Amino acid sequence: MYQLNDQQIDLILADLHQRGIETESMRMNLLDHICILIENHLEEDGDFGQFYATTIRSFYKEELRELEDEARVLMALNKGHLLLSRNQFFLLLFVLLIGPFITYDLVWMFTTGPGWFIPAEIWVSTIVFALYPLLVLLVLFLTPDRFDPLIPHKAKILLGGRSMIKVMAMDTAQQ
Repeated sequence: MYQLNDQQIDLILADLHQRGIETESMRMNLLDHICILIENHLEEDGDFGQFYATTIRSFYKEELRELEDEARVLMALNKGHLLLSRNQFFLLLFVLLIGPFITYDLVWMFTTGPGWFIPAEIWVSTIVFALYPLLVLLVLFLTPDRFDPLIPHKAKILLGGRSMIKVMAMDTAQQ
């Protein structure tokens, strides 16, 4: 088991700050995780610099600043935001965009007495005003990943106040 010295810990802290981790608590958490990984997996006579470079790369895809940005987005969740899965988001859109037309038709059928007669103006308005949103939803929902969909299949959708919507692509390894 490898023992880190104060100089190596200071080097890690400085490197985390240089790579864009500005929040002190985030830097300390990352330092703790990195130190544990190094102490548990590096051999006594191992190369600290090489092992640290390999370890730090395992925390991000492009740059370490991604962790800071994602943490800020997740901290914003506690302030009146709603995080939905892709399926929940499409269900919400369906209910909001097409639900009123279906409800209106059902109410018309049950309040006009016996029978299933609905006048053409009711059906035409339902088809005209509900069909286009339904087609858009179906195209968005059924677009395969190989065609780079607008909302990826593993995405999470963050809905919030002041017309804030953010689609966050989730990697399968993170789930």
